[in-house]
Amino acid sequence: MNDSTGIRPVRTAAAVVTAAALTLAATACGTSTGGPSAEASPSGTAAPSATSSPSASKDDVPSGTPVLQVRDGGGLLPASPARTPRLSLYEDGTLITSEGRSQLPAPRVAHLSRAEVRSVVQAARDAELTRGGTLGPNPPPDGPTTSYVFDGTLTTTRAPELRDCSSLRKLCALDTRLDALAEPSVPYASTVLAAVFRETAPGRSSDAADWPLGKLSGAGDSTRAGRCLLTRGKDRERVERAARTAKSGAWTDGTATYQVTLRPLLPGERDCTDVVAS
Repeated sequence: MNDSTGIRPVRTAAAVVTAAALTLAATACGTSTGGPSAEASPSGTAAPSATSSPSASKDDVPSGTPVLQVRDGGGLLPASPARTPRLSLYEDGTLITSEGRSQLPAPRVAHLSRAEVRSVVQAARDAELTRGGTLGPNPPPDGPTTSYVFDGTLTTTRAPELRDCSSLRKLCALDTRLDALAEPSVPYASTVLAAVFRETAPGRSSDAADWPLGKLSGAGDSTRAGRCLLTRGKDRERVERAARTAKSGAWTDGTATYQVTLRPLLPGERDCTDVVAS
């Protein structure tokens, strides 16, 4: 685990992931049971998800291991491996991005060509993301950080706004390239919303939102990031409605106050273990 980000690298065979990213000769097969699926968007059209996209057949489902994943951490962000990654790129070209700082993340999905995925893989190599560890000057204590998991290797840097691009030119170029490839995009839909939570104080905090699904104590499953509850259907809708007016990540069930991180399941994720595994 990386102490500054609270995350650990994706455990994967480097040769397999890199070869798949470079050749893209094979696409993932099958649909994950219990994973995200297409769902109607607010406009009434089907929004792409882990199992559907405008440019892919049903067999073009992303694998569970991203080719490249980018996370923000440190600074004012609570340390939580369950926080939605800022960017996840899969070998079939699915690119899911999220602002990552709102109480209810609203990821978006774009679809890259094979040539574009190859260009990202090469740019990540050029930026030395296969080195691991800290790239560039160490982030200041409690300062914002950005972490990249590429080819199974975790590399941490200062956040882009604190980065010296004269010395990290290729990394800055990669970030610019990814931002450009993320558009055009459409809302990413998932039928499952995960809530990862820890009790922070007994009783009700004045600024805490009311948790709409009863008692949190003992709910869901225990994970290394806290307890995790997966919500679907009407329960998911109730949590989403409450989150839209929440002022912070503090929630109360009436008996205690909890720090809650919400995020949808991403492609290949089936349960709470997957939510906090990366």
